[in-house]
Amino acid sequence: MRRSPGVIRDRSRPDALGSLLGRVRVGTGRFGRIELGAPWGVRLGPRDTVTLHHPLDGEMWLEADGPMLRIGPGDLVILPHGVPHSLKYRPDARVMAEEHWQSPLPENGLSVRRRFGGDGARTVVLCAELTLTGAARGLLMRALPPVIHLQPDAGGDPVPGLRRILDGLREEVRDGRSASPLLAARLVEVLLLQGIRAELERPAAAGTWRAALGDDRVGRALDALYGAPGHPWTVAELARVAGMSRTAFAPLFRELVGESPIAHLTGWRMALAKTALCEQPDLPVGRIAASVGYSSEFAFSAAFRRVVGMPPGRYRATAGTTSTP
Repeated sequence: MRRSPGVIRDRSRPDALGSLLGRVRVGTGRFGRIELGAPWGVRLGPRDTVTLHHPLDGEMWLEADGPMLRIGPGDLVILPHGVPHSLKYRPDARVMAEEHWQSPLPENGLSVRRRFGGDGARTVVLCAELTLTGAARGLLMRALPPVIHLQPDAGGDPVPGLRRILDGLREEVRDGRSASPLLAARLVEVLLLQGIRAELERPAAAGTWRAALGDDRVGRALDALYGAPGHPWTVAELARVAGMSRTAFAPLFRELVGESPIAHLTGWRMALAKTALCEQPDLPVGRIAASVGYSSEFAFSAAFRRVVGMPPGRYRATAGTTSTP
């Protein structure tokens, strides 16, 4: 008798979030260490990247969707959706449009020391723009708010290990050794993943996909299907992985995730297929179909057309002019 992949895993707790983070890639666009002197204020326009701000010294105020936030030394702010926002030295400060400022982020990708604004109180900020791609991007973005504000806990870090990451980043920038830009960029990427994990580990409202990550039973089912999308999952088998009856599992899954187990599985398979079509242009569609659990290319193509709105071949042909999945 075949046992499902979720049953034979040797884990004390499900790690659906870990499975998803393994399916994203973070790339560093630009980052820099910026020195700002009061008075100062700037309005930053929308981005197609993830924006990160981390004050190293001094404070600032951030205004985006929602109430104005005071961002103190050691806080970590992430804007996953690239929403427009303002940064200023005090709440009532005037701001100028971004295009009227000299760009504070260097083009070479390596941190530099620059100063903008006036001669008043100094604020030093680590700023970064990063890309997030891969099959799990859509699910993660659905779960993340417009603004993530992580503040230091009693131990002094908003994210465990943050000080060690920043110490390593400062060392790479200061020493300028061989491959320092590459290593510094990787540390910024780790910083982003740490922040996303910290946000998604916070308590979530009932009836959201984030709440499902914190439920041991549904979390086990999610972990299993994310980790083995090619397995011929059924609702009954996912229920066994969750340690529940089918009749109890199906409504709980729908309540927490927002859709049925099979609909969620199909969406995940299509996300993986879209990524493969974009990133592996020479891989036959039939092999992609098999990797995500379809026994025939015809069945896969029909499902892909139904979910994505076009056949796999057309999607692959137009992938160069559309956004990364």
